[in-house]
Amino acid sequence: MSARADWPERQVKLIVTFPPGSANDAAARIFADALGKKWGKPVVVEDRPGAEGTIGVGSFVASQDDHTLLYTVAGSITVAPLLVDRLPYDVNHDLVPIASTTAIVLTLAVSNQLSVNSIPELIAALRTNPEKYAWASGPTLPRFVFSAFLKQHDLKMNFVSYRDASQPQADLGEGRIQALLTSLTASSSPVQAGKARFLAVVNPSRAATLPDIKTVRELGYPELEIDGLAGIYGGKALSEAVRNRIAADVAAICRDADVRRKLETSGHNVLNGTTEELKQAIEKQRAAVNQLTKVIDIRNPQ
Repeated sequence: MSARADWPERQVKLIVTFPPGSANDAAARIFADALGKKWGKPVVVEDRPGAEGTIGVGSFVASQDDHTLLYTVAGSITVAPLLVDRLPYDVNHDLVPIASTTAIVLTLAVSNQLSVNSIPELIAALRTNPEKYAWASGPTLPRFVFSAFLKQHDLKMNFVSYRDASQPQADLGEGRIQALLTSLTASSSPVQAGKARFLAVVNPSRAATLPDIKTVRELGYPELEIDGLAGIYGGKALSEAVRNRIAADVAAICRDADVRRKLETSGHNVLNGTTEELKQAIEKQRAAVNQLTKVIDIRNPQ
């Protein structure tokens, strides 16, 4: 089958493995809108969050439809198999990487109640007061990485789990927790209110909206680095020619100045939109997660 000029013949569904209102859902909607304009057919977002992304991925795989695409993070491929015993999909055969989209900006923030301005000062404070302080994080990779960091540096903090994603930043601002490793969008309000501060960006590159905040790698703590990379995937029903066309369209959208500004403002670093970038990121994250499993039990990180 060639990259038919008439694809898509109808509405395209984009299944997103995140809840409405989340940063990744916001990015998916920006891409869906731009792709719909390019293709002359609507691209409809369907949010299917839960169970480390496996509910949405399972729904996508079950559809077996050449007009259904998936928007998820690399963790659905790299982390999910280690957390879920019987996945409803085969990560190596059912998900075909099409194009990278964005990396959600992740930050390490501390409450003003903890008078530290750097990671070495944070380590010193935790060493002086073991188990006195509490921390929280975004799910999966941020939690695993910070748990491993504490273990590697022989530090003890109390992990606080939340059901409501908006609660940790409120508690950081009030000093009920002292450290928070999560997305920029889920930690910016206490910083803007002057009740907390960013110590570092956790991504491999600095954030467009926080150009002066150094990365953990720049600061000498590469063990804290996470690339929370998202992308678009197809199923086996989609021909290679159509996948290549979608990738070219996503790459063009990633270069669009207006789209970039929207994505950066909503807490993302914009990627190149290529198949190769997404594949390489998955392999890099697989290796990183493999290293994490040697330091902590990711099914029971603390």
